[in-house]
Amino acid sequence: MKNFKVFFLTVFLFYFVANYSLGWAESSVEEELKAMKAQLELIQKKFSVLEETVAKQQSQITAQEETRRANETRIKDLEEQLANKEGRLGSSASAVRPPATKWIPEIGVVADAVYTQNSSKADTEGSDRLSLRELELVFGSAVDPFSRLDATISFSDTENPSLEEAYLTRFGLPADTTARLGKFKPKVGKALPVHRDSLDTVDEPLVIQKYFGVEGMNKSGLDFSKTLNLPLPVTQQVSFGILEGGNGDGGTAFGATRRRPTLYSHLKNYLDITPTTGFELGFSHMIGAQDPDRNFKVQVLASDITLTHNFNANQNMKIQGEVFNLNRRETVNLDGSLWGSYGLVDFRFHPRWSVGFRYDNVQLVDNPVVNPQKEDVGYTGYLTFYETEFARYRAQFTHQDLATGKDDNAVYLQGTFAIGEHKHKLQ
Repeated sequence: MKNFKVFFLTVFLFYFVANYSLGWAESSVEEELKAMKAQLELIQKKFSVLEETVAKQQSQITAQEETRRANETRIKDLEEQLANKEGRLGSSASAVRPPATKWIPEIGVVADAVYTQNSSKADTEGSDRLSLRELELVFGSAVDPFSRLDATISFSDTENPSLEEAYLTRFGLPADTTARLGKFKPKVGKALPVHRDSLDTVDEPLVIQKYFGVEGMNKSGLDFSKTLNLPLPVTQQVSFGILEGGNGDGGTAFGATRRRPTLYSHLKNYLDITPTTGFELGFSHMIGAQDPDRNFKVQVLASDITLTHNFNANQNMKIQGEVFNLNRRETVNLDGSLWGSYGLVDFRFHPRWSVGFRYDNVQLVDNPVVNPQKEDVGYTGYLTFYETEFARYRAQFTHQDLATGKDDNAVYLQGTFAIGEHKHKLQ
């Protein structure tokens, strides 16, 4: 009986251990299966990432291969051009010339159409009508490795055709100096050297219009510019030149005789305050003559300031201002000092939209005797839509309190369109 109990207990323990081991084995297999599935999913994800990486690298390899072939083709073309050039220099006039297209300059057309509604009763240019205020033909090309020629010819439905600019820029002169020879806009301040199609507003600031001309001034002459390599965090450029005398259309700062020259100089200082904020400060000086005196009796001192800030890739702001002091000695209309200035704020709040405001203040050379202390004051607001790089539309309203005691209101609607080489070169 005792042996029977021992046998029964042994069978029971064996049954219990066998069932427990079988359950544990089944549980272990399930966990192992789950782990293997998870590992397989991880491997598949890594494989997908590797496939994408390989595809990107293959695309880069293809692009680099295309670039390499393009560079080889370009090098071959340049070698052929050099060989042709050497052949021309050492052979007769009947030598083979390169294709005519190699000598075609950069060509562009800029059209500026403006509708003006003016409260003034004076029949001034473009008042109360839509006019093609200006159509510019822009030409430019390298003359040789050392120089470049640029020219701008202007047409209008209110004026005769005129040559706005035509000058040769010579690079690499002694002391790393750059020179311009011909007819150009002087590098004085910020608004005076700029063409109308590059302005932030429809018209020039009042101080530019009254002192130098409705469209500023562009004169024949010679000037030099040099970037100063000083151990300073500020980038500096100095310019100086000699121009033929006179003003632009409607200007009063200098005399009308061209044979009396005008000298000018300008110092530009630029500093990156932060990676997104830039600051520019400039100082200018001009000295010239007033008819019929040969002496330099007219001086202009000016200072300009520009602050730019980029909020992000699509939004930026510009604050710009200039102050001019005009001093004329022993002249018919004025013996003393006059001041003129403007301040402008332009906010690009959208890739295609900007809004801005300009304040003008200028004392006049030919101010009537009845209001000797008065000045022209202007308030201008504008909205600009940049459809593309080649098309721009602008609406502007200007109110002026005139020195005569009257006021004037004007509404402008402007469209500026360009094809080809449409940006003027700023040297």
